[in-house]
Amino acid sequence: MSNQKTQHEARLNASLDRIYHRLQWIADTEARAAWFNGFGANGELDSQRERLIQQAETVLDQLEAIGGSPKFHQG
Repeated sequence: MSNQKTQHEARLNASLDRIYHRLQWIADTEARAAWFNGFGANGELDSQRERLIQQAETVLDQLEAIGGSPKFHQG
């Protein structure tokens, strides 16, 4: 595997990691909000979640196109 491809794959995987962490933050925020009817309890973050999911799908498509694989890890 070329160094350029390896670097591109690493950047794509880093993007997936950032997307995952943001989606987790949204889920946590909504879970806390449900108890107190706070910010996030009424769908305020739905559009952001949908945008992030679309971004993740795009990144996964890019990884597939270069023959890479998601090396996702929680951390």
